[in-house]
Amino acid sequence: MKLRACFVFLLISILLVVSACGGSSGANETSSTSNAPEQSAVEPKDLVVAFGAEPLTLDPHDADDAVSNQANNILYDKLVTFDRNNQIVPELATEWKISDDGLKMTFKLREGVTFQDGTPFNAEAVKINFERIINPDHKLSRHSLYAEFIDKIVVDSEYQVTFQFKKPFGPAISAFAHGAGGIISPKAIQENQEIAKNPAGTGPYKLKSWTPGTEIVFEPNENYWGEKPQFKSITFKPVPENSSRTIMLENGEADIIVPLPTQDVERIKQSDEFVVDIAPIYRTFHLWINNKKPLFQDVRVRQALNYAVDKETIVEKILLGQGRVADAAIGSTVYGYSPVGSYPYDPEKAKQLLAEAGVKPGTKIKLWTPDGRYMMDSKITEFIQANLTDVGFDVEFQKWEWGAYSAMMDDPNKDFDLMVFSWGTSTGDADWGLRPVYTTDGSNNYGKYSNPEVDELIAKGLASSDLVERTKIYNQAMSIIKEDAPMVFLVENTQTVGISKKVEGTYTLGNGYVILRSAVKK
Repeated sequence: MKLRACFVFLLISILLVVSACGGSSGANETSSTSNAPEQSAVEPKDLVVAFGAEPLTLDPHDADDAVSNQANNILYDKLVTFDRNNQIVPELATEWKISDDGLKMTFKLREGVTFQDGTPFNAEAVKINFERIINPDHKLSRHSLYAEFIDKIVVDSEYQVTFQFKKPFGPAISAFAHGAGGIISPKAIQENQEIAKNPAGTGPYKLKSWTPGTEIVFEPNENYWGEKPQFKSITFKPVPENSSRTIMLENGEADIIVPLPTQDVERIKQSDEFVVDIAPIYRTFHLWINNKKPLFQDVRVRQALNYAVDKETIVEKILLGQGRVADAAIGSTVYGYSPVGSYPYDPEKAKQLLAEAGVKPGTKIKLWTPDGRYMMDSKITEFIQANLTDVGFDVEFQKWEWGAYSAMMDDPNKDFDLMVFSWGTSTGDADWGLRPVYTTDGSNNYGKYSNPEVDELIAKGLASSDLVERTKIYNQAMSIIKEDAPMVFLVENTQTVGISKKVEGTYTLGNGYVILRSAVKK
């Protein structure tokens, strides 16, 4: 009966997908940038986008930061992708189906596609790519996204490939739509090319040059199989300082800035030259607690930290209402979300819990944050420093450049107490919002949180294909996580983008990526 129920769910999912494919032209017209440009009438121009940080790698299988995924989005195609309504639609696969027992997923592939190095795209290329990711010897950061459920990849014919699963996996199609599913030239993989700096995908743009710390320039892929690239070039510039990004937009040095600083939103909105796109996204902003340190092994101390931080003021005064207090470990637009509540701001309760745990006033703790990677990240962390000082801690505050911060996070010997962390559930499904971050062996469990009951519940949710059952399971897991307080739960983010009115056709996905493929500049 379970297998039958699984089949029914998956059949419904496929029908929904097919429906979404057919309905992709019915795009969300509420976006300020949703008017489709008449691309053929516009001469291609150069586009400059300023981000708060720089991409760290152009290898989609090893990218776990949003800015890298943003770059990889124009370099690589995936089997399937998200449309502007966050529905899954075909890309390099033209159609797909799941077996009755939920253990096989077969993709029919697009014909006539070549990689940017001239290698033909086919089923063997798909096999080589996913075998690369699921091989633990390669130590790729996105290994766990696929290795958890893919058992074997079988080439059925030149343009058909079948994935055999270890067990029924409800969010499988969402995982294939993740940026990590970008298909790299098999020639580049087999020749052991340094893909992080020398990408070779099938996407509409290819890498022209990369000057670290200054800019990455992309140029059109003349042989792109899809809609012709609309820009002569796309340049990404890392600009961590908030006001500098806004100035670049205003003086014409940048056409798009991400994020637009909150303090500048209303002023930019009043201008006739720009639009502001504020989009709900799957990202949540937290403060990791180092659960391995003796000070934080007492749950009363971790809960005290949650009571000590004034989340409402962060949302209202620092983010100026662009976001909401997080009431679960995942964002409210993620599939499988349900609220479990938040810790109210109660410094007296925090002091009481700290006293009960034997924490003396003046205890020193370190508080780390990147500067410019996330919206108002260092400003929020400075405010948290004041909150924690008010309940008796002696807080050592440190800001980091994003590249150094990201490298530090991957260091297994990092010696932190409290560390700002943001997680975007880029598949849009609760499994990828919880499993990497909150399971004992999670790939992004930086705070070393471990609760066997939570591990078991997340694994149970992963194996289920029942919509209602999965949500109930994840609610149980998130309720336990809230009580364990392995981090300070802060804010559910929005993505705020400043755009010149000369640019039309951009939009922001739920995973936070600003999509440039269909944009044009007048």
